[in-house]
Amino acid sequence: MFATIGTGQFIGGCVEDLIWVGAGIYVVWFWPRQVRRDIESGKTTEEQGLAKLKKFHPRLGYLIIIFGLARIAEEISMYV
Repeated sequence: MFATIGTGQFIGGCVEDLIWVGAGIYVVWFWPRQVRRDIESGKTTEEQGLAKLKKFHPRLGYLIIIFGLARIAEEISMYV
C-alpha cells in the first residue's frame, strides 16, 4: 500500500536530507584541506591547525553522511 505523501513533499524531504550529506562531505574532504592551506600560507600555526581539527574532527563527517543517508532511506521507505 502506498503512503499518501505527495511527490513534491517526498522530493523536498530528500533535498533536505541531501544537505546533511553535503555537510558531511564538506567536513570529510574540504575542511582538512582548508586548514592545511591556512597552515601552508602562514595564516595559522601548525598547533592552531591541529586545535581546529580536534574541535571539529573530520571523522564526524562520516557520521553526518550516514545520518543523511539513513534519513533518505527512511523517507523512501515511508513513500513505498
